[in-house]
Amino acid sequence: FIGPFVQSFSEARGAAAAVFQLIDEGNDANANETDVWKEDIESIYNISGDIEFSDVNFIYPSRKDAPALRNLSFIAHAGQTTALVGSSGCGKSTCISLFLRFYEPTSGRITIDGRPITNYNIKQLRQNIGVVSQEPILFGMNIYDNIRLGKVNATRAEIEQAAREANAHNFIMQLPNVCAKHSSLSIYISSHYFFFRNTKTFVGERGIQLSGGEKQRIALARALVKQPTFLLLDEATSALDNVSEKIVQEVLDRACQGKIVFYGYDIDISFCIGRTTIVIAHRLTTIQNAHQIYVLDNGNVIEQGTHAILMAKENSKYQAMVKRQQMERINDDPNDMMGIQKAIEEDEKSILWILRFCQYTTFAVAGSKLTQRIRSKAFACLLRQEVAYFDRPENSSGAICVRLSSDASAIQEMLAVEVIHNLRTIKQLSIEKEMLQQYSELIRQVFMLVN
Repeated sequence: FIGPFVQSFSEARGAAAAVFQLIDEGNDANANETDVWKEDIESIYNISGDIEFSDVNFIYPSRKDAPALRNLSFIAHAGQTTALVGSSGCGKSTCISLFLRFYEPTSGRITIDGRPITNYNIKQLRQNIGVVSQEPILFGMNIYDNIRLGKVNATRAEIEQAAREANAHNFIMQLPNVCAKHSSLSIYISSHYFFFRNTKTFVGERGIQLSGGEKQRIALARALVKQPTFLLLDEATSALDNVSEKIVQEVLDRACQGKIVFYGYDIDISFCIGRTTIVIAHRLTTIQNAHQIYVLDNGNVIEQGTHAILMAKENSKYQAMVKRQQMERINDDPNDMMGIQKAIEEDEKSILWILRFCQYTTFAVAGSKLTQRIRSKAFACLLRQEVAYFDRPENSSGAICVRLSSDASAIQEMLAVEVIHNLRTIKQLSIEKEMLQQYSELIRQVFMLVN
C-alpha cells in the first residue's frame, strides 16, 4: 500500500535537508549580538561617531581571485566630512557595504569610537545610518510614505523637518493632487506647519513622475528623517544634470553640517549635532570642502589630505584626476554649455531675422530708386535723339518702351545680387575669424592644463 509513496518520501527528505540546513545555520557574525545587547545597555546614540578602518582586507565570495580591499586603513572623524575618491573598482563602495555590514571583512577591524561594529546591534546600527545612493529608489506610493520608510514611527513634525532639510518642501507644495488608489499626502503651509490632507500625490513606479533631482531630494529626506549619526553618500549627484546637481549638492552640504530641529518659527540650536559623513564622489568638484580626502587605488589608500594639500603635491594622482576632469568639462561636457548655446542660438535667430528684414527692405528701396533713375536718364536721352534715330526698325516706339521697362530692371537685379553676395562673403569671413579666435583660446587653455 505504501510502496508507491516511498520514492516521494525519499525525494521530500532530500529537498528538506537543504532547507533544514539553512534554518539551522546561524549567522556567526551576529551570534553575539543578543548577549552584547543584554550586557551593554549603552545606546548607540551616545557614541562620538569616529569611524576607523584598520588593515581591512575583503574578497567578494563570487570573485575570490580579485581582492576588493588590501590592508585598507583610514579614519572618518566625528562631525567631519570624509571623501573617498578613485577610479572604478578601487573599493570605494565596498567600504560602504562593509560599514553597513552587508558583508564581513576577511581580516582587519572596523570600529566606531574604538569599539568593533560587531559589538553593536545590527538593526540599531543601521537605524543610525543614512544612505543616499547614485540611483534613488522610490516605491510606488505617495511622498509621505516614501519618506516614512526611513523611520516607520516618524511623526508629522519629523517628516516636515526632513523635507525642509532636503529642500524638498517647495516642489512638494507645487505638485498636483493626482488621484490614485493608494493613500497619499497633500501638504500645505499655515503658520509654517505641515498639514496633511487625504488627497493623492502618487510618485509612480520607481518615482517615474518626478525628475532626477526631485527623486534624489526625496531619498535624502528619507535618509534624514531618522536624524542619522552617520551619513553615507555614494555618488549621490553623478547621475544628475548640472542644474539638478547644483541644487542637490547644496542640500547635501547643509545635511553634512549637522542636525537641525525645526519647531515652527524656532530652531533648537542646542540640538545641532555634527554628522559623521563619508562621501564617495566621481565629480571631484563636489568634495573640495571635505575635511579629509582619501585617494584609493587597487583597494588601498595611496594619498590623503585636504583638497589644497593634494593639489599642491607634485605628480599626485588626485591632481591628475582633477586636471583630467577639468579638460573633459572644457572639451566634452555639453551640459555646461547647453543653456548658453540655446540662448546664443535664439539670439542668432532673432538677429538673423532682423538683418534679413532690413536687408530685403533696404535693397528693395535702393533697387526701386535705381530703376527710376535709369529709366529717367534713358528717357531723357531718347528725347534728345534726332528724328532719323526713330526711323530705324529697332527703335520703334514699342521696342523703346520694352527697353525702358526691361533693361532697367535687369540692371537692378544684377547689381543687387552682386552686392548681396559680397556682403554675405564679408559676414562669413567675420564669423570664421571669431570662431578661430574662440577655438584658439580653448586650445590654449588645454595646453596650459596639460603643462
